[in-house]
Amino acid sequence: MPPVPQQTTVPQQAAATPPPTGPPSVFARSFGPQRLAPLLLPVAITLVASYVLGLLVSILTVLSIDEPRPWSMVEGLPLQLMGAGLFGTINGSVSASAMGLSISGSIVAVVVPLLFLLLQAGCLAATSHLAERRLPSGSASVRWITALAQGLAYSILVTLLALIGSIRYGAEGTEFFVTTASVSLFAGALVVMTLGAVVGRATAPGARREAKPLGVGLRLPAPLASALWITLGYIAVASVVAGIALVIGVAVQSGGRPLMSAPLWLPTATVDALAVMHFGQLSSGGSLLQTLGTTAPSSLFIGSADAWVVIVDIVLVVALIAIAGTLLRALRAPRPSKPAAEWGSTIGAFAAAGLLVSLFGSVAASGSVGGFVSGSVTAGPAPYTFLIFAALGALVEVVSRYVGGYALALLPAGFVARLTGLAQRVGGSTPVSPAVGDPGLAADPGLAADPDADPAASGAAPAGVDPAAATAPYATTATAAPAAAPVSTPAATPAATPLDPRTKKRIVVGAIVAGGVIALAVVASVGLSIANGVVNAPQAKVSAYLDDLVEGHASDALELSDVNAPNSERMLLSDEIFGAASGRITSYDITSVATSGDTAAVTAEVDQDGSKATMQFTVLSRGKQWLFFDDWKLERPDQSTLAVYIPDTLDQVEVNGVPIELSAEQRGSVVSLPAFPGRYDFSISKSSKWITAEPRSGTVLAGGSMGGSGDGVELEPKATPALTEEISGQVDAYLAKCIASTSLEPDNCPNDLYYSYGNPTNVVWTLTEAPVYEVGIDYDGTLSVTTTETGSASVTYKYTSFGERDGSSKAGIRVSGEVKIDGDKATFVPDAKGY
Repeated sequence: MPPVPQQTTVPQQAAATPPPTGPPSVFARSFGPQRLAPLLLPVAITLVASYVLGLLVSILTVLSIDEPRPWSMVEGLPLQLMGAGLFGTINGSVSASAMGLSISGSIVAVVVPLLFLLLQAGCLAATSHLAERRLPSGSASVRWITALAQGLAYSILVTLLALIGSIRYGAEGTEFFVTTASVSLFAGALVVMTLGAVVGRATAPGARREAKPLGVGLRLPAPLASALWITLGYIAVASVVAGIALVIGVAVQSGGRPLMSAPLWLPTATVDALAVMHFGQLSSGGSLLQTLGTTAPSSLFIGSADAWVVIVDIVLVVALIAIAGTLLRALRAPRPSKPAAEWGSTIGAFAAAGLLVSLFGSVAASGSVGGFVSGSVTAGPAPYTFLIFAALGALVEVVSRYVGGYALALLPAGFVARLTGLAQRVGGSTPVSPAVGDPGLAADPGLAADPDADPAASGAAPAGVDPAAATAPYATTATAAPAAAPVSTPAATPAATPLDPRTKKRIVVGAIVAGGVIALAVVASVGLSIANGVVNAPQAKVSAYLDDLVEGHASDALELSDVNAPNSERMLLSDEIFGAASGRITSYDITSVATSGDTAAVTAEVDQDGSKATMQFTVLSRGKQWLFFDDWKLERPDQSTLAVYIPDTLDQVEVNGVPIELSAEQRGSVVSLPAFPGRYDFSISKSSKWITAEPRSGTVLAGGSMGGSGDGVELEPKATPALTEEISGQVDAYLAKCIASTSLEPDNCPNDLYYSYGNPTNVVWTLTEAPVYEVGIDYDGTLSVTTTETGSASVTYKYTSFGERDGSSKAGIRVSGEVKIDGDKATFVPDAKGY
């Protein structure tokens, strides 16, 4: 048999097993498709919300400006406010041309609108917090990278938007250009918005369960944590007090219009007010001020205010220090620290607050105009403000150590217990046990794992892997941290210092009485401030004066501020005439009040018959009345006058229907009569029989360099028909008498031949053509009769010349003369020779 071939069995190769893969990289976990929306949506929401609020602030700011209002700036102003709020440098340029000349200039300014800084950082933090809750990052590294990407995206977008939305505005030959697009804006937005996003994400519930949600330990030393909380609370309460005082002061001094733009200036002004409130100083200086002639920087100090303001400020600051020191005592009592650490933490925290006040309360600018004027200017809290706040922190520490215990002892025990518990929760402190030592050094299970460590090192499954299916390569054995050795710490100090009941009762009663006195003093001071700021404010005198002008009360206005004019020229200042005037001021608005020492400059915008005008007033202080109330006197405003010309012929005229008497010196010459803004209608007396005149009106306008301007009034009298008829009859009789004369040279007659030769006889005059004449008024106001068309007369006579001869001739007839009026009697008085 042939041999059977032997079958060889080839071993089948086992199926290949994919090599184990590691966890996704940090960047993969940060920028996965599912994380793009949580990354970009907060950025978009923050941009839209910031622009909408900025648009509202811009509209209110423009409305607070006098006409003409720059509405074209509203669209781009929100973007520039957003840029400035993130430390963007304000770059501006201006160019102007007039009379063929042009000039240009530039300015660079640094000012941070706190509202837009807090708005943008807070909005991104809040939206990032919500995004983190919906899709947790899982580790601090992913959290940081996501926040950095958000900060980078926001900085790019806000810089581009600030560049696109640059403000360009032109008015009356002047053009402005302003933008905050700059390197500082990009850098500031990157830092601020990244920190805002990472803080928002780190405070999400999932992140807070980690030991290090930001990748670093966040546990602050107990003295520093308590000092920071107290400093933050102190600054917040003091800012509210200062802000309310600013709002009241601005409303009282300047009215409600400036408050429309309060979101723009109030936060920064409040920061400056914090420095002044704590006896710091606001100062301004720079080379630009010296170029403009100011050799010394100006300053503002609380000591220059009224005494009652200083007293109230001291009371408020002392009260705030007492409250802050007492709360600091309650915070630190459960967990005392070394005195040096507590002193240093409190003083350092308040000093840091002073540095922030100096930073965010300052404004710096530099610029040049046409190469002629250049320099810089700075304004804000004095550089030593942080030292004042450091001293403030020292006072808080003193109260905490030596007074706070007694203050807590005066409060009910239950309230102190709740306060202490709240302090422990806020400060994150744990009561000290003498047997345990410092619990902060005890083993903490939450510190056993690093959230940023590789999952393989912690035994946790990678992201996206079911923990039940996790393979062995990712499992490790956790090793418990060894217990820390006990550390000696100071024993806990009781929050309240024990007091015997009798002493406690005395202190409580004294505190109630003192508190009542202080509260009464504060209320009285506020009431006095409102009274002096509203009822007795300098603008109140101006308002009362303008109210009288609106109502037509001339005598009341003169009581507030008299005019410099003799009584003979005050005829237009009567209640009857001014009250009947039309075109008076109908409304007004106090636009600004600037007080310097005992002098206040008040500006008002008035509406007169639909036209706007600006009036300037000066109000002088006359000290106090009734010891407490300010006494202001309105200085005589620039005098408005109306030029009036009344001819001699008119001895009585009417103004607004009221007769006025003019002296002989005033008639026939131009007289400037003081008058309040309004229209004055001049006419001749209705009782005049012989003279009439067309009514004329003169208007005194408010404003102008001399307080007002007026169109001059000139009455042009003319004869009434009754006078023309009367004088025409007298002229005709006069001519008839002259024509009936038997002389070639009748006395005072127009028919005079100047003939005296040959003893003329049998003279007979005949009026061949009567002259045409009129009764009118000369340029000097004299009533007269003048000939407009010459008439003619013929004459026949006999004369002797080598015998008796017949003669004849012709003469032109012109009549002229003056008309005299005496009451109801009008008389024609011919000129000499009748012409």
